[in-house]
Amino acid sequence: MVYRPSKTRRFDFPPGRIVAGKYQIVAQLGSGYEGEVYAIVERVTGIRRAAKFYYPHRDPSGKAAIVYARKLDALRHCPILMQYHHQEIAYFKRQKVMVVISELVEGQKLSAFMAQQPGQCLSTFEALHVLHVLAKGIAPIHERGEYHGDIHDDNIMVRRQGIGFQVKLLDFFDLGRPTKSKIHKDVLNLVQVFHTLVGGRHRYAEQPKVVKDIVRGLKDSLILERFQSAGDIQRHLENLEWGTPDIALRATAGLVSPRVYPVPARQSAHPSP
Repeated sequence: MVYRPSKTRRFDFPPGRIVAGKYQIVAQLGSGYEGEVYAIVERVTGIRRAAKFYYPHRDPSGKAAIVYARKLDALRHCPILMQYHHQEIAYFKRQKVMVVISELVEGQKLSAFMAQQPGQCLSTFEALHVLHVLAKGIAPIHERGEYHGDIHDDNIMVRRQGIGFQVKLLDFFDLGRPTKSKIHKDVLNLVQVFHTLVGGRHRYAEQPKVVKDIVRGLKDSLILERFQSAGDIQRHLENLEWGTPDIALRATAGLVSPRVYPVPARQSAHPSP
């Protein structure tokens, strides 16, 4: 299941608002159960950062902000995550608000990016590229026995870079101590994001086998039978075999039938008629 933010007492800071005396709000990047993330600029230096403001009623003691900052620092070698800088205290309607300052992630939220695409979906080849970047980025987190906990299209920042995509995760959610089931939740959410990229349930019947071999009808048991971690998805994608020698180049250029795409290793190299 993909996490969706619930209604709560929001900040909704307008652009230009000064917070903590040091920062100016540029734009909201996203929101979730714990708080809201904004692009900000340091008033003295002009340097742009990201700031996560924690809802006081969600984190009255500041513990969640501390856990978040420590996890960002512990996973600082995972480039798909924002890099932690420091913590601040701000006040909103006379309530103390914990703020975590981190690297600003450039790009668009995946949900907004997809809304601009023809048919609100990507080609199979492009969607596979995005999934590979996500899986490769999250794989080191799973290898450490950790989880992300908040993978959804409003929490992924994306921008085109050459023939591929640069992808970053905007935020993560603390669900308690790491367990295999929480890593599995990340896997299921990765597959759900991929399913959205290729057009969702309305286009699923017409998808090529390479897509269905990953999505598996969105049945949790079938997905987890094949993929136990993001690393499994990464290896699956890196071992695809192409049906014809020039298929990758032609697919990137949009010159092939939507049903002629890569097929997994050990499968027939010939697409279905």
